[in-house]
Amino acid sequence: MCKSWTLVLLVLVVFISSCSLVATTSPTEAPKPSVTVTPSNDVATALRVSPDDEAWAKVVDAAKKEGVVTLYTFALVGDAGVAVAKAFREKYGIKAEIVGGTSPVMLERIKSEYRSRQYISDLANLSFPRLVPLQADGMTVSNKNLPVLRDRQGWSIYPLDVHPEGHLLAYTTTNTGPWVNTTLVKPSQEPKSWQDFLDPNWKGKIIAGDPGVYVGTTQLYYALVTKSGRLSDDYFRKLGGQIKKFVPGGAVDNVAALARGEGHISLTGSKSGGSAMVAEGAPMMALRLKEGGMASLSNGWVELSKAPHPNASKVFLNWFLSAEGQMMWAKTGSEVSNRKDVPNFLPAAIKYDLSDLVLISDTDEVEVEKLYSGGFMTKLWKGESGK
Repeated sequence: MCKSWTLVLLVLVVFISSCSLVATTSPTEAPKPSVTVTPSNDVATALRVSPDDEAWAKVVDAAKKEGVVTLYTFALVGDAGVAVAKAFREKYGIKAEIVGGTSPVMLERIKSEYRSRQYISDLANLSFPRLVPLQADGMTVSNKNLPVLRDRQGWSIYPLDVHPEGHLLAYTTTNTGPWVNTTLVKPSQEPKSWQDFLDPNWKGKIIAGDPGVYVGTTQLYYALVTKSGRLSDDYFRKLGGQIKKFVPGGAVDNVAALARGEGHISLTGSKSGGSAMVAEGAPMMALRLKEGGMASLSNGWVELSKAPHPNASKVFLNWFLSAEGQMMWAKTGSEVSNRKDVPNFLPAAIKYDLSDLVLISDTDEVEVEKLYSGGFMTKLWKGESGK
């Protein structure tokens, strides 16, 4: 009996041992990952802020402390100026004080400030012929390192291609050329070539910008005669005899006079300058002529060397040249930006194609200014020798 119990106990021990063996031979669990993860070099680089960005953040902080930037401008006027100033202030909390006027008036005002050492203006937005002397006299600073200028591919005309030193920043083209009053000139009568303006039918029906006041008239001559050779001095002498009236003032004044019926045709006036009038129903249309017209990169900005608010100046320039700033300016002012990501808001009647036009560059503007300041076009249209 004792031996029987011993045998039973032995069997139980063997059974329990075998069950234990099965349990201990189950699959081993995979080790849990460490909670400490070291990013790759690429990720670590992406997470770091570049020195350039850190430096720009300091500029923005300093600009907010300055709190204001003063703009002398001939382009940011009316609704466009109000909209741009409002959007800039909402984004940065910085007030943009806009002082509007013609380029000659603004230029003289800036020079007067430098002579008297009473510096008010931070930025000047004038035509290039007025900006070039400021840069030549050491009254401007470079802004080629603005963050917005890092993307060269975002521009149809890159500002630093126009002026590599970054003193003069162009952001739009101005197309100056002939218009017709569509009430006075029927579609079948519209000139198709510059030569058509010499037809006796148009004598005394053509107006043009006063060449002693409006540089666009000289730019047009330079593009079509000096730069491209599409027309000649002799042609412009004959054209002078066809003109009824010279309109004082700038590009807008020329098209406004045409809209009032003061002429059938205006030889000069920018497409952007008359866009608001056309949108409101003014009876005008821009002509596309066989020989083309003129586009100028004459509208630009400079930061003045004695700017009272240098950081706010840079922040405004960077924002204004961005897609956001250009969209606001172009849409409210019906203007054409040189940025590829900003649409052309001009009315269909005055949209233009750069392929039709002779482009006036920064270098050309220096030569244009020589002709303009010497009264060349006034003499030419009076039948004198001109040069």
